Amino acid sequence: MNLNKLLIYEIIPQETPYVIRNCSKCKRNTEFYCSEKFRVNANQKIVDIWLIYNCLHCEETWNYPIISRVNVNKIDSLEHQKFMNNDLETIWQYAFQINQLRKLCHDVNTDIRYELRKDMLDSTSDGITIKIRCKYDFGLRVDKFIAEIFNISRSKVNKMVQDDMFLLNPDISVKKKIIDDLQVTVIGDWYKAML
Repeated sequence: MNLNKLLIYEIIPQETPYVIRNCSKCKRNTEFYCSEKFRVNANQKIVDIWLIYNCLHCEETWNYPIISRVNVNKIDSLEHQKFMNNDLETIWQYAFQINQLRKLCHDVNTDIRYELRKDMLDSTSDGITIKIRCKYDFGLRVDKFIAEIFNISRSKVNKMVQDDMFLLNPDISVKKKIIDDLQVTVIGDWYKAML
C-alpha cells in the first residue's frame, strides 16, 4: 500500500506536432502544421477522409489519409459525425499518430510546447509519488520530464536513477518516452527544497 503523497502531473500539449515533407510549391522539405480540419469526400456510399495539413511557408496543403474507400455503413455514425463536425479531440488523436505520420512523411517534429498541471492529494507522509497523465504521445522522455519538474539536469537524473533514488512503475528506463499513468516514486527526502 502506497502511503506517499501523490502528486499528479498532467502534460497538456499546446499544439500538435509538425510534419516534415516535400512541399511542391516551396520545392523542398518543409514543415506542415495541422489545420485542425478534416476533408470528407463521399462518392455515393464510398467515403474518403483526410486530415488537412498546411505548409508553414506557402499554405500548400497535404491530406493525411484517415479512411480510404470505405462504405459509409462501415463507419460508426458517431465517429462519422465527429469527422463532419471537425471534432477537435478526434483531430488531435489523429495528429498525434506519430508512427503512422512518420511512415508517410520525411519526419515528425515532436518538439512541441506543453503545459504541466499539478494536483496534490493530501497525505501525512513525507514521501512522494508522482503520477503522470499524458493523453497524447509526442515522445517526451521520462528523464527530460523529471529534470524539468525538479529543475535539475538530465545527467543528474540519470545518476540519481543509478543510485536508486527513483522507482518507476511500470519499470521502464528513464530514457524511454512517457506513458500514461506512469508513476515515479522518489526515494529519500532530497526533493523537499525543490517542489
